[in-house]
Amino acid sequence: MFPKSQNILIALFIILLAACNKNDPQNDPYDLLVALPTPPVKVINTSGTWLVYEMHIKVPTLQKVKIFNNGNLQLSYSNFITRDDLHIASIWLPYPAQAWEKQELVHLFQYEDAEGIAKQHTFPLKIEEEYPDPITIAFPVPQGIWLAEAAAGPTSYHTRAIFPYPEPVFDPTQQGYLIGNNPQRYAIDYAKLVDGLPYQNDGSQLEDWYCYNLPILAAEGGRVIFTENNIPDNMTPGEIDYPIDASNVTGNVVYIAHEDGSIGTYCHMVPNSILVEAGDTVTKGQELGRLGNSGNSFAPHLHMHVLTNPEGKQITEYADGLYFESLPYKFSQFTKLGALPPGYMDEPPLTPFVPTMSEPENNTYPSESDVIEF
Repeated sequence: MFPKSQNILIALFIILLAACNKNDPQNDPYDLLVALPTPPVKVINTSGTWLVYEMHIKVPTLQKVKIFNNGNLQLSYSNFITRDDLHIASIWLPYPAQAWEKQELVHLFQYEDAEGIAKQHTFPLKIEEEYPDPITIAFPVPQGIWLAEAAAGPTSYHTRAIFPYPEPVFDPTQQGYLIGNNPQRYAIDYAKLVDGLPYQNDGSQLEDWYCYNLPILAAEGGRVIFTENNIPDNMTPGEIDYPIDASNVTGNVVYIAHEDGSIGTYCHMVPNSILVEAGDTVTKGQELGRLGNSGNSFAPHLHMHVLTNPEGKQITEYADGLYFESLPYKFSQFTKLGALPPGYMDEPPLTPFVPTMSEPENNTYPSESDVIEF
């Protein structure tokens, strides 16, 4: 959502979470309950290959979780997002060059119960011998040098964002609570760089930004299933002109259903610039509209992500698009020129980016804050 959106989404997490619902399990065998919003997936980025999944955990106090495969420690994790007795863990495990030694990950949770007594809980998770590679899509912006702000990673604000349910939902199959959805877990915020900077002059006008009003391109062909075209741009970079909520957070937006059932999502477009409407069939590379600064956007950029939709959910109202889960993807080729610090855009004046490499990348995805050329 770029780049200060993490603050708004964390605020939504804090404000909207409520007491657990009336479908609480009876005679809980454990103090600690765990549920996964989606199964683990394989992610390939410029830093390596990863097994990625998220866990929603309900327990009064949580210290850490240690993850083992066949008795070998894979990760010790304590960077939870926490509100009261609800916790989210975004797990990124290095994917083995060979098959896993055992098709199970054992999670050892260290926590305290409601009386403050230290306890441990073991949670097994079955894994596949091999996971399919992510889908391949095209870039949704014109050729050039681009900052891949908040590309997915263990600490990316997209990875750690959530749109919470009004109250956590008990999943009887998993015997745990699901806190909400994260449609943007694998999103990228695209900002174009020229001579190492995203803008000319002082960047105080939308037109100063090199990416502003550039065409947005379909990363994959498919059928348009929803658009919104009437949300104003925020006119001063660094400021939001109106309250942000579930009716405008993605700004002007296009959703495209792909042949494989996934959904491409293009956010923050210029008002009245969208060239397609629901029911249209579009081809890869077709112009959809113009890159803008609408919704939860502090500076011009394109926020793009891919949704998974195994249940065939429909988007009939604007907020419906917030309650899907996300899907990883990759690009056939690009060149990595280096990386900027996460949150680079937050601290003006900006220091121009200077390339530190020119590394061809194939069938992969940028890491957090990579600068890439395609």
